[in-house]
Amino acid sequence: MEYRQPWQQVSAGARDRAAFIRSVYLWLMGGFAVAALGALSAPMVARALVPVVGSFFGWVLFGVQFGTLLFASAVRRRQPLNRLAFALFTFVSGVIAGLVALVVAEGAGFQPVLTAFGMTGGVFLTLTTTAFVSKKDFSFLRNFVIVGIAVMFFGGLAAAIFHLEAFGLVISGVAVIACSAKLLWDTSTMLRTEDFSDPAGFALALFVSLYNILIALMNLLGGGRRR
Repeated sequence: MEYRQPWQQVSAGARDRAAFIRSVYLWLMGGFAVAALGALSAPMVARALVPVVGSFFGWVLFGVQFGTLLFASAVRRRQPLNRLAFALFTFVSGVIAGLVALVVAEGAGFQPVLTAFGMTGGVFLTLTTTAFVSKKDFSFLRNFVIVGIAVMFFGGLAAAIFHLEAFGLVISGVAVIACSAKLLWDTSTMLRTEDFSDPAGFALALFVSLYNILIALMNLLGGGRRR
């Protein structure tokens, strides 16, 4: 039986954790790459689907996105199916983000779109650095996040169904705050977990938060300036 000194066990644990965190961010970077392909494909997807589904195009895309999210969550520990599911979800999300960017750019120009991307990157770097440097447990944000995401989801549906543009902007503000808190919570959980078998799950959670922040910021920055 091999005996390890305590410092050797700590060193091995640190290496395992570092490998796990690296794996999470590799998954996340891969998701960004696939989402970028989806965004570039957005006009072609719209041209292909609009003649088929007509005015229900947006709802069909939302349904597909929600379905692929549930699929990716369900198989996140099952290789290699988790790779396919993660790629499907991030691709569909990229298509939606690309279409939102085109709508915002048509009404307000590309500056709000580029600003939203820059601000999303800034939020990601700031909150990630905060979690890494402080090493705090941000699980106390759980209840705030749950309530905020519920308001975001149901409020967003109400704004879309009843065409409440001003209310939609308020919900976008809620989404930025709630998803930023969730990003901080998920990152701190990733740094503290002892279960290193689910990098895809953590990457999925981080991607969803960043996606929602980006969409909300595009709506906020472009909503008040559309012609």
